Amino acid sequence: MLAGGLVLGIGATITLASWNDSEHATGSFATSTFDLESSTVDGVWASNTSAPGAALAFNATALSPSVSRYAWINVRTTAASTVGGVVTLASSTNTGALVPVLEYRAVLTASPSTACDASAFTGTPTYIAGSAGTYIAASTVPAAAVATAITAPSAQVRYCFDVRVAAGTANSFQGATGTVTWLFSGVSS
Repeated sequence: MLAGGLVLGIGATITLASWNDSEHATGSFATSTFDLESSTVDGVWASNTSAPGAALAFNATALSPSVSRYAWINVRTTAASTVGGVVTLASSTNTGALVPVLEYRAVLTASPSTACDASAFTGTPTYIAGSAGTYIAASTVPAAAVATAITAPSAQVRYCFDVRVAAGTANSFQGATGTVTWLFSGVSS
């Protein structure tokens, strides 16, 4: 008989001893953080998660056909961000009678301090909207979004916009106004 003991002779039982031991392992887990903020004024950063967002400084109160006005926006990951990701120009919303004749193009500049003027569109910049010879309607964004990689923490990129009233715009648009709000979307990687 071996179930729990060993029978030796008559009436003598010996119990076999065994040793037990166990090991535990614990893992701790936390999620990453991906947070963006933007600036249109040097050194002033804010989270602009709802419209109208940061005010682009176009100086565009006296537009004429084919005359460009420029404005920049910097986007960065916050100091609390633990992962990078990509940023894309995701949508455009607009109001006003001038919007149908507004057109734009936009580039990712070489650095977050690059001047945003006609020179930003020379050479071979990365266009996120339009191209060297093409403007698109201010009420649209490109169908194929151009993703810009952004690292963490506190890395930043600059986008430069060139906005104008389309060439050949009718005189009936004189004195018209419009507002365009662009949305940049960020996704962590």
